[in-house]
Amino acid sequence: MKRWTKLAGMMVLTLVVLWFSCPFEGSENGPEEGHLLSPPPTPGVSSSPVPTALPETGETHGEHEPPFLYEKQVKETAHGPVVMHFLEIDMRSDKAGVKPVTSHRTLFGYEYLSVMAKNSNALAAVNGGFSHPNGLPGGMLYSNKTLKTPATGNFPVLFLLEDKAVIADATQKIWLQSKERASDPVFFNRYSDYEGIYVFTPIYGSSDRIEKPHLCAVVRNGKVTDMVSANEPVSIPSDGFLVSAVGADAERRLKGFIAVGQEVEIKTELKTSAPLDGEYVSAYECGSWIVKDGINVCPDSDGWVGTLLTRAPRTAVGIKSDGTLVFVVVDGRNKDISIGVSGPELAGLMIERGVMQAAMLDGGASSEMIIGDTIVNNPSAGRERLISSCFVIFKK
Repeated sequence: MKRWTKLAGMMVLTLVVLWFSCPFEGSENGPEEGHLLSPPPTPGVSSSPVPTALPETGETHGEHEPPFLYEKQVKETAHGPVVMHFLEIDMRSDKAGVKPVTSHRTLFGYEYLSVMAKNSNALAAVNGGFSHPNGLPGGMLYSNKTLKTPATGNFPVLFLLEDKAVIADATQKIWLQSKERASDPVFFNRYSDYEGIYVFTPIYGSSDRIEKPHLCAVVRNGKVTDMVSANEPVSIPSDGFLVSAVGADAERRLKGFIAVGQEVEIKTELKTSAPLDGEYVSAYECGSWIVKDGINVCPDSDGWVGTLLTRAPRTAVGIKSDGTLVFVVVDGRNKDISIGVSGPELAGLMIERGVMQAAMLDGGASSEMIIGDTIVNNPSAGRERLISSCFVIFKK
């Protein structure tokens, strides 16, 4: 009996040791939302980042202003400290540029910011905006002269031109055009949540991901090569696109619009609330407006994150009156380091910085900024979180 008692005691002691040496660490949200935590950060979190430390950009010190500037600020408030990380980019610089990057270079999936930054040879990187389950962008994404996903019309879009940036509301119409006529507006590279006609390009993936009855028109090199009825996902041709009709009415309309052998192309029309005055190189849909014409317009809640009135880690992007692009990451959820800010407080910080237009990006444990190969902020989970997209500063 004593032997079993001693053995049981040793087992309990072993479990206690394992519990304290391997504590449970998890995210606030499930994997389906993309909020996945990494192993200890790579590169490691900087315990004392130097505000003026910049990676090598090729500038001769003192000869020109650097193409971007990183600055850390600590603000003491009655509620506790607030730590802010600002990254400013001169859009007119011929030394560095800005672009959005998705995980794995596709529309689906997640990666750590450090991985995306490394794969892009980035001088600096900041977490991006919001996504649907599995990483599909939450709104407009345009890069490499290709529309990946369209504007929703619900949130502002950051347009990046060769020498400037514009934040504007945007709506986008997409349709199919044959020699004879135009189709009604179609869904483009998005989940088939509703009945209707959907268009999928190769960037969407290998198939349309539709697992219910639907009719497909396979388009290769601008010509319909096949019409397929299926109850499972249909492959997207690498040299064209796939048109999928979900629902009896949509199937009827697709049959009446095109047939095998017919030529068809995708057409788009974009309308913006502010003139772009040039061709944009990339575009990225953000979260809610927080600053318009230098005025704090942050709402009390956001369709992506819910309430904006609580203090939390935050990320935003804005534009100064001189055209400088500004990213800010505010640390939070740590009373000893930084308590975070509410949405309206974030807007106020941007206005103090001289920002005239600004919009929200993803926050919480996703808020992260990398300068060179160092994570300069303190992610609230103590490590990186898997995210679907980011912005990188690259050397031209």
